[in-house]
Amino acid sequence: MSTESTESTMAKESSGHSDGGASGDKAKTTPPPDDIIIYYFPTSYSSQKVLISVFEKNLKFKPTIVSLFHGQHMEPWYVRLNPHGAHVPVLVHGDKVISHPDRIIEYVDTLADTSGPQLVPPISDLVGQQVLKFQESLEKIPVDVISYGVIFHPQLSEGGCQLPVAIQRSMRENFANRLRYLITLSTVYPDLRDCYLAKSQTAAEKYDLITDQERVKGHIEQLGNFLNNVETELRQKYTLDASKIPEEMYLFGENLTVADIGLYVLITRLQLLGLLPLFVPSSCFPLVHCHYTLMAARPSVARLTQEVSRLRYTLILEDIKASGTYVALGLGAGLVLVAAYYLIRRLKTL
Repeated sequence: MSTESTESTMAKESSGHSDGGASGDKAKTTPPPDDIIIYYFPTSYSSQKVLISVFEKNLKFKPTIVSLFHGQHMEPWYVRLNPHGAHVPVLVHGDKVISHPDRIIEYVDTLADTSGPQLVPPISDLVGQQVLKFQESLEKIPVDVISYGVIFHPQLSEGGCQLPVAIQRSMRENFANRLRYLITLSTVYPDLRDCYLAKSQTAAEKYDLITDQERVKGHIEQLGNFLNNVETELRQKYTLDASKIPEEMYLFGENLTVADIGLYVLITRLQLLGLLPLFVPSSCFPLVHCHYTLMAARPSVARLTQEVSRLRYTLILEDIKASGTYVALGLGAGLVLVAAYYLIRRLKTL
């Protein structure tokens, strides 16, 4: 998997830029699904939701890693492709460019040449309405703020963040470098000035937020209500008998939906941050834990684990030594690349 680095190539791919959602024509007038390119970073929270979804749909696509660790999401070719969206993922299909993870999943769900469950049920159905409401609630959780908030304030994590202390320290020290680099890029590339300055302003606001311990703590505490609602939802459908674990467990309806995928990725992130013992103890959330265990056994999650495992820990250490202050650019929507090693260890122990 390689990242295109030439602006001429990306100019061709990004012509007719769009962030449209799903189409009702089942992709009849669009290029074949195997012409799809997905730009992503395997340890990114949003990328993981999309990757599990496309694996569930057995979508054929061209995978292209955009390394948050090396600041590739800030390179001009990528900013031109995705000037206003989050860092990753981005889906390109012909002249269609979609940068919102939920819209990507909706679009993939409409493609004719895919299989697997319908991840986004129609909102005309009760299940579709339930999934939509859950997605809206999930999107309100500032996962990036909670992630970096724990890194800046380790005392907020009862279980202890699983990232190495040295990496956490490096992330804190280098965040300001990222802001300066964005401003520098705004002067080097005048045509992208507004984009870079907007991203710089967003990063500055995010820095003010994550360095405020009380505000971060407030966001973390809001997780409690959300997870209590999830456990209640599962209790309305399932009873957990210690002698008989169900073979399947879904939040809504009788099949996997994007809601189940979103919950799994969120719990995985809370586990990495050491927040699971505080907010999701198995004694109080037995059904959430059961749902997580069953999701972890799915082939789509195994494929995600393979994606993460390709990011070698030894190469990460070498990149940190060589990158210097440039490593600051890796602070994006997902944790830095080194999280791959620890995420793999966690996933393999399930």
